[in-house]
Amino acid sequence: MPVRPICAERVAQAQLHYSHCALCEHRCGIDRAHETGLCKAGIEARVYRHRVEYGEEVELTPSHLFYLSGCDLRCAFCIAEANAFDPSRGQPLSAEFLTQAVTWGRRRGARNIQWVGGEPTIHIPAILSAMAGCIDLPLVVWKSDFHGTPESFELLRGVVDVYVADFKFGNDACAGRIAGVERYLSIVTRNLHIAAAQSRLIIRHLLLPGHFDCCYRPIVAWMRRELPDVRFNVRDGYLPRWRARHDADLAQPLDRTVGLRARALAAENDLNLVLEG
Repeated sequence: MPVRPICAERVAQAQLHYSHCALCEHRCGIDRAHETGLCKAGIEARVYRHRVEYGEEVELTPSHLFYLSGCDLRCAFCIAEANAFDPSRGQPLSAEFLTQAVTWGRRRGARNIQWVGGEPTIHIPAILSAMAGCIDLPLVVWKSDFHGTPESFELLRGVVDVYVADFKFGNDACAGRIAGVERYLSIVTRNLHIAAAQSRLIIRHLLLPGHFDCCYRPIVAWMRRELPDVRFNVRDGYLPRWRARHDADLAQPLDRTVGLRARALAAENDLNLVLEG
């Protein structure tokens, strides 16, 4: 169903995080108008690219993706590379910019707008403000690393039509070493349950070379136990990017047979596997 209008009270509630930020689980608690935390973001969100894309799940395409700079994770293999970690890149997000962009996207057949990154969660106040000033929004898709807080998901309640979650790692050790984050598994799995209760949810996993047993198998086991009916998209398009060359496993491209093995394992566990995208 289409998103409901975003009230001024919701926007104001979100903007409280500018003075004491708890949007992601780093919980820096900083005043973003005067200092920056790990994500380096201030009070202005910037879009470094937006375009209509066809490589998403078939139920989402064509999708109008808005790429925001800045992120709360530091994944060594990040395909966005420097754009993900420098929140000063791109043009400022505003209601006027979004309104014009949405009109442009609709003319090209977009069925929804999709917030991606970097990581959109660190920019919730600016995104809500821009959407509140945009008349006749299409469906809203929220693609996230799911390292947000319960507070951030509460701000998105009734606003997001579809969550797309990147379930990156199957254990805390790999998450800490590759993405620089602690308590990854408990945080992400908690948030997956929150999102599943709020709206439609699609869970993605990008297969990483050398991480089939340590990451993919545990994710499949968790999905079967906790959210077996949620759409699960296994992605096998990994290529070494950003700083992946410094890791012996990640420096290699993914073997072509891994995707076949991964989908077979998901099917054996009766997961709701996405075959497209």
